[in-house]
Amino acid sequence: MILLMMTLLHLLITVGASASTPALSIKSPDGDVIDCIDIYNQPAFSNPLLKSHELQEFPTEMPNLEIAAETPNWQVWHTTGEKCPPRTIPIRRTTDISHSKYPKPYYKSLADATRGHKYAIGFIRNGGPIYGTRASLNVWEPLVEAADDFSLSQISPERYHDHQPRFFTFWTRDAYNNTGCYSTHCGGFVQTSSTIALEAAITRTSAFGGPQFDITIQIWKDQSSGNWWLGLGRNMELVGYWPAAIFTGLADHAEKVEWGGEVLSLNSTGTNTILQMGSGEFAEKGFGKAAYVCNILVAENNQTLVPVQDFGVQAQFPKYYSVKRSQTKGCGKHFYFGGPGQTRSGAVRGTLASALLLLYLAFFLCV
Repeated sequence: MILLMMTLLHLLITVGASASTPALSIKSPDGDVIDCIDIYNQPAFSNPLLKSHELQEFPTEMPNLEIAAETPNWQVWHTTGEKCPPRTIPIRRTTDISHSKYPKPYYKSLADATRGHKYAIGFIRNGGPIYGTRASLNVWEPLVEAADDFSLSQISPERYHDHQPRFFTFWTRDAYNNTGCYSTHCGGFVQTSSTIALEAAITRTSAFGGPQFDITIQIWKDQSSGNWWLGLGRNMELVGYWPAAIFTGLADHAEKVEWGGEVLSLNSTGTNTILQMGSGEFAEKGFGKAAYVCNILVAENNQTLVPVQDFGVQAQFPKYYSVKRSQTKGCGKHFYFGGPGQTRSGAVRGTLASALLLLYLAFFLCV
């Protein structure tokens, strides 16, 4: 399973790989430190399954691209004007400057990974082969009050200690039983980009009733190598890939794809706390007010990305979070999602008191 999320993730797990002294360390204005690590000494290669792996710097075939103006400095650390040198990749520092420790999987089991989770998603689950997907994900800052909750458009207070939205990845090969981790926190995802730092903060978010901001994400299988590539932006900047060797079923194809929102509510305090999804508004509010997933493409039998023809939607708890399909010329067949959750009386949109946000907009490619 590849779980790809747009998020305010808060993760305090140490990155793993063979020890490597950064070629350069960049201090971001938001307090993050970005270490530029030799591309061949990155955490991915600590995975025993990748012991003899040969780095694939580019996919065999690139998908069809649209020429569009990109948002400059869309990650906060970009605003420094500093860049990682060639042949290095940017990794957000946690506690280990060498990025050398190999952590255990974040979740202990499938039950642990799904406990307390609520979803509002669009999906294709027809059992046929799926070779990739692409969509534009609306970026918001949902309010999340409890430290051990999160919202995908995601907030997880114990990870980043701030309320900024962040871009991250997640993978597991066995339904969370023995494998799985975020970004480059353990051996698995091979990063090739020298300009995109996983888990670095995003500079822009959407405004309620005002300008909207989204990020285009694409995952597709390279038919020659079998690796699953990740691209970002309308002009599709390559971020890296999940090697075929780390998967079982995904070594051939995926059988379902999901996009949308997720929250985690552990209710550890015993009281209802603020836990928004997306913008914090129900899907029925529509454009400019509710979060959206738009311009959805899927690669099925012909292995070419084409506009989605049909998809299902599902909201587990529509009283708190909803999802609604729509269609426009500019967005194609798309959907809105989100909601306020179980809000207390007096809980309103606005200032986040002592809470940390985790913005979550997500892709799932599942075996």
